[in-house]
Amino acid sequence: MQKLQNNTLIICPNEEKIKILEKLEQKKELYNLKFMTKEEYLNNYFFTYSDKTILYLMKKYHYKVDVCKVYLKYLYVIDEAKKYENKKLTFLQELKKELKKENLLEFNISFKEYLKRKKKIVLNYPKLDLYEQQALEITEQVPEQQKQLTVTEYKTIEEEVNGVALEILELLQKNININKIYLTNITTDYMYTIDRIFSYYKIPINLSVKHSIFGTKIVKDYLKEGKLDLENPNKITKKLVTILNSLVDIKDESNEFKELLISKLKSASIPSEEYKDAIQVKNIENEEFADDEYVFVLGFNQDNLPKLEKDIEFISDKDKIEVNLYTTDQKNKIAKDSLIKILNSINNLYLSYKLQTPFQSMYPSSIIEEYKMKVVQPKLDKYKASNLYNKLRLGSKLDTYNRYQEITPMLKELYTHYDIPYQTYDNSFKGINKNTYLENLPFPLKLSYTSINSYNECKFKYYLNYVLKLNIFEDTFAAFIGSLYHKILQLYKRPNFNFEEEYQKYLEKRTLSLKEKVLLVRLKKELLDLLEQEKKQDLILGYNDELHEQKVEIPLKKDIEVIFTGTIDKIMYYKKIEDTYFAIVDYKSGTVDTKIEKMKYGLSLQLPAYLYLINYSKIFDNPIFTGIYYQNILFNYPSFDKKPLKDRIKLQGYTTDDLSILERFDPTYENSEVIKSMKYTEKGFYHYSKVLNDKAVYDMIQYTKKQIEKATNEILEGDFTINPKVYDGNNISCEFCKFKDICYKMQKDTVYLDKVEDLSFLEEEEI
Repeated sequence: MQKLQNNTLIICPNEEKIKILEKLEQKKELYNLKFMTKEEYLNNYFFTYSDKTILYLMKKYHYKVDVCKVYLKYLYVIDEAKKYENKKLTFLQELKKELKKENLLEFNISFKEYLKRKKKIVLNYPKLDLYEQQALEITEQVPEQQKQLTVTEYKTIEEEVNGVALEILELLQKNININKIYLTNITTDYMYTIDRIFSYYKIPINLSVKHSIFGTKIVKDYLKEGKLDLENPNKITKKLVTILNSLVDIKDESNEFKELLISKLKSASIPSEEYKDAIQVKNIENEEFADDEYVFVLGFNQDNLPKLEKDIEFISDKDKIEVNLYTTDQKNKIAKDSLIKILNSINNLYLSYKLQTPFQSMYPSSIIEEYKMKVVQPKLDKYKASNLYNKLRLGSKLDTYNRYQEITPMLKELYTHYDIPYQTYDNSFKGINKNTYLENLPFPLKLSYTSINSYNECKFKYYLNYVLKLNIFEDTFAAFIGSLYHKILQLYKRPNFNFEEEYQKYLEKRTLSLKEKVLLVRLKKELLDLLEQEKKQDLILGYNDELHEQKVEIPLKKDIEVIFTGTIDKIMYYKKIEDTYFAIVDYKSGTVDTKIEKMKYGLSLQLPAYLYLINYSKIFDNPIFTGIYYQNILFNYPSFDKKPLKDRIKLQGYTTDDLSILERFDPTYENSEVIKSMKYTEKGFYHYSKVLNDKAVYDMIQYTKKQIEKATNEILEGDFTINPKVYDGNNISCEFCKFKDICYKMQKDTVYLDKVEDLSFLEEEEI
């Protein structure tokens, strides 16, 4: 780099700017310097534009965002006073005049005067186009004398990355500062292999992976509903707010504006967390490397380095004669020359290429032969740096031997040193680091009937579903209709309820197929019939107050914050002085199983869990049990149940045996019109009536509490063994499990549960 002087403008990438400032700080030198990137310089030298400019072109000419940017980029080389022969150039000329007239191009009229007062240095922009060179006032430079460059040839990408890792280990053993070692030319096909192999050798590396925010839930929710949590902002929220703020001056709700916003969101990303001391990945063209820094250039292959262009731009080679643009051939020559110049400038350089990836054959870069580089073979791997990687490679070579009887030097070497459990398999869960596990749990950890039930069905199923989060929610039509029924049942008692309005508003949330629209004709009629029957039930039931979709949370006292939560479809209640009599209703579709005897094993806990939530929450000051029920609201087809609808939607579950309470809730309890199998005579309740006394209700709540505590403690301990349950001869864990192809369960893993005939176990003190 040229010697720095005061009053100098340095045009360089931000990476180089940071390096310069760090060096000046170390030397404690002060200079009056101004920094710009090439893009900032050109914007000031020519003009710049805003999002309003892009939106103008989109709305007037219906261009896509990317097309607008291409046209605007080429306006730099268009002279408004010149007469062009080419139609494309004439089109761009007219476009530039129009945008100037509309004040949509911003010019810095004092910038060229400002440049006259500044010394200027341009750094690390090797591949400039003609108009850029002219704007930056860069003249052709005499090529520097070339030195002999050496490049290492590897057979595979795996061998190349491994070879580079071993070279880096040698440097580290010589006490070379890890922060002075760089990888360059790292394309996406290298990312996984580098991350994996470097981890085997415990070499920290910052791969500078950027994660797009566009597909995140925060952005999706904002685009769908316009909601944004600003009270607890994270990196994604802050990035989204920055983008929204950049568009705040544009008051527009058009489709073009939304397209522009989406374009910005797609290009926005957040970087991954980085190590403080680690190998860094750099762009070889964006920085100058010091003499004591080590640079590894991987993938020195054809079509990769140098990156050659084709004549496919909007302004083609035959059109470039009239403007200050290099032709494709000229640009490719510049690319080759600049790459060679960069490589010659690096004191400690390691070049390598591979001959194949798992997916294709590769060729060395053409400039290896063109510039007479020396091709060498890699150093011998002595297999002394990573036992783990050696064992994995041995397994791979044994696979090859078993398939093709191929014996390689690596197989011979490793086979004599390692005894691995090849062709054996242990499917058992080996455990996880408890501290790491607890540190990465959501805060607070929320558990529910569903998650506890999943855990008690099979601990490993819970691990896959709730810890690794492998279960992807499927937005099915059945789930959509179920939610529609829930919504209408939640709203129908409200004053001024308009069925058709609410029904249509809900349907707007989804684009329906023709088949789904046909099904809706029948489902809508059934929903209307259901509402009529619900209204008739309401006239009978004595509890008029209701809560719908009631979310209840109970904090559990643990080392970390844990909350047991549930959302109850409907709570019917009646207040009498300080007491509140309540009945719980959970809506169901299809077949309803009211048997809760499996709660002995922590299964079928839904209704008992809701009972527990009400008892230990602050919803009611003095809650008194009336009943816990399922109600069938949506029926699977074809249905063989020919009973009238009023019988099919009866409440199914457990009811208090206290007649004074029951009579208030259901005056027809002697031969109930609303509770299934509820019948009472002078001799008492019929044997099939499901009733609970106060002691049984208390025991049920306490037993449920113990089951929740037990499962929670085991979850926090990280106990995720594979233990599917067989109950009464049926495998209740695996039948509908989405992960049954993952666990490879064996007979020894299965837990057999005895059938439970009654609820007498509730009186047990211990679980």
